[in-house]
Amino acid sequence: MIPEGHGTAGPDEPAVSGGDVRASARGHAQQAVIGRGVQHNYFYGASGSARPGVVLSTLIPPPSILVGGHDRPASLAAGLRAGIAPGKPALALLHGPGGAGKSATGRALAAELAPEFTDARLEVDLAGFTPGSAPRPAGEVLTELLRLAGFDGADIPGGTAGKSQLWRAWAADKKVLLLLDNARDAGQIAPLLPSSSFHGRCAVIVTSRNRLSGLDTTLDVPVELLEPEAAVELLVRVAGRGSDEPSSGALAELARLCGYLPLALRPVGALLADLDAGTLVRVMRSANRPLEQLAEADQEAEAAFTVSYEALTADLQRTLRTCVWHPGPDFDAGSIGALAGIPAELATVQLVRLLQRSMLTALPHRRYVFHDLFLSYARQRLAALDHEDAMRMSRRGLYRHLARVVATVHALLSAAEEPTAGTGPFDNPEHARLWLEAAAGELVGAAAGALSDSWELGGDFAVRTAQLLYVEGQYERAGVLYEQVRAAAAQAGDERARGRAFTALGDLARSTGRHDEADALFGTALEILGGVADTAGEADALRGLGETARARGDQDTASARFTSALARARQADDAAGQGYALTGLAHVARQRGEPDAAGRLFAEAAEFQRRANDGVGLAYAVRGLGHVRRALREFDAAELCFRDAMALHQRAGNRFGQAYALTALGGVTREAGRFEEAAAHLDDALNLHRAANDRTGQARTHAELAALAHVRGDGVAARRHESAAASLLGRSDGA
Repeated sequence: MIPEGHGTAGPDEPAVSGGDVRASARGHAQQAVIGRGVQHNYFYGASGSARPGVVLSTLIPPPSILVGGHDRPASLAAGLRAGIAPGKPALALLHGPGGAGKSATGRALAAELAPEFTDARLEVDLAGFTPGSAPRPAGEVLTELLRLAGFDGADIPGGTAGKSQLWRAWAADKKVLLLLDNARDAGQIAPLLPSSSFHGRCAVIVTSRNRLSGLDTTLDVPVELLEPEAAVELLVRVAGRGSDEPSSGALAELARLCGYLPLALRPVGALLADLDAGTLVRVMRSANRPLEQLAEADQEAEAAFTVSYEALTADLQRTLRTCVWHPGPDFDAGSIGALAGIPAELATVQLVRLLQRSMLTALPHRRYVFHDLFLSYARQRLAALDHEDAMRMSRRGLYRHLARVVATVHALLSAAEEPTAGTGPFDNPEHARLWLEAAAGELVGAAAGALSDSWELGGDFAVRTAQLLYVEGQYERAGVLYEQVRAAAAQAGDERARGRAFTALGDLARSTGRHDEADALFGTALEILGGVADTAGEADALRGLGETARARGDQDTASARFTSALARARQADDAAGQGYALTGLAHVARQRGEPDAAGRLFAEAAEFQRRANDGVGLAYAVRGLGHVRRALREFDAAELCFRDAMALHQRAGNRFGQAYALTALGGVTREAGRFEEAAAHLDDALNLHRAANDRTGQARTHAELAALAHVRGDGVAARRHESAAASLLGRSDGA
């Protein structure tokens, strides 16, 4: 059967008989051979009566509620229209993880474009990631499309190539919109793409969990997780309620528990119509998986992961399992390579392939993360595939890798002398610092895992990691690690490690102004370390007690404790310990108005820190020496000291130290008469002190700004800064 309006002979020509190979056409026509010996002619510019009278449309309407990036069909439609050209359809690819809203976005885009495509608007589910179904072959889909176009089964070729040719010939002079939903790969799509003549106009929308890099796309649109605000909006709109009610905090937590995925947000939002948000939060938190008690949503989320996993090749399945068992929140190729026992270069390729299949999400600095909601399903499903003993051994490979990298970072950032060339995987200290900032979460998770797995070097790895985080001002993360080190040491009966962990926790408390707590922690450390004759550890605990006494203004007690610390550090031949104790004694001398003694002690401390190759300690000693030189009005020498200290603090990523060095630089450049430069230093210092919530540092900087305003004759600004300093007033600690 020949569909009405297609291949009909002209008024003076005989109709084509069943087995005849003859055909003719008048005017501008395109011919396509179908089956055996049947030739159809498609007329361009035919009269309206020669075209079908009914618009073919199988589009499914989009959801009535769209939020975030899913409600932007107008802008996407404009981009797609611009790509339509004679002989080539415009193609939009919407890709992203399962449940992110690709189909909804595609349908919204199709609805926006539909009025412009007056011949056919067709939607086909390709079943690329449908649980329990295999992806539909292109030939099967072409048969469906041709039947929708009006072709009888007898007229449809048997092979995919013939069907594709007929489909393209039919669509060539028409305005056709095609939505291909849920595609698996580019090979499934290519035979379905229509062509268009000068008179035709075709557009194709494809949705897939894969990026389908083989397609020539007009628009490549990642459909990502909703932003938190949009996720809450979707919840409340589905529930038919407002978000400005007392449960708004619970709604935000619900959105987080749903992983910001519409797949989970919509059914949870429906429950909110009859339940309060707090109840749902408690139910979801109490389960092993957030959706475990919400059967339908749980099944959909589990199926979304399962079908995507099963679509992976065996090598990608292995790599994904490695990602699932990584102990941190995110990772890079080096870590996955170490965990899987493969080269980092191969791990890079595997991670990119998983990213292109929406199994991972990319983070800055070439890092990757597994979606939180799917992680629990992944661990549940894959637990039986990998033996725990084998995974523990693999994790040891990860710990060794990260411990080596952390040691390299420590050498680059904290050494007294900056390396002249790149070290290990890093080109320079800045590269190492960026890696440390990006990998902090992974390092905390891996160090905790190393302690839990009783890796023999786990304590050293955790302490070194915590030290780097502490210097960077990441006190909370450093504190978590030090607590875990303390607990692991107590369980193992390692009193030396336990005592030193108490000292580290004391430094954290001191740095955040909790001096009484710091005293108690240092005292406990001193008692424990004295019991195991760890004289270097005792020296560090005594140094901490000296710092808290100095912060309270008790210079006599501070001097006694620093002196005891110095004696024990000398006994242990601990150069860095001697340097820190001497720095403390120098600050006491400075506070007592003894600049010559202070200068001599700071200089001696700096020499010990150079001997120990401790850049952090050297920066503190040099900065202290700068204060002495400034007090003696040796401004050039003071400025040089402050700049040297600033460079060391910057290399180490020590923002706290940078802030104080900048405050000092602002003061000395003011006294040197360089007022604009002084103002810039002090403004930068104030911003850093505010970011660290350091009230003492802010007060000092406001005092310097007040002095600068006075010398510039700006009494109003001077009074403003003096008032700010007074409101922030805290005891100067001489830092």
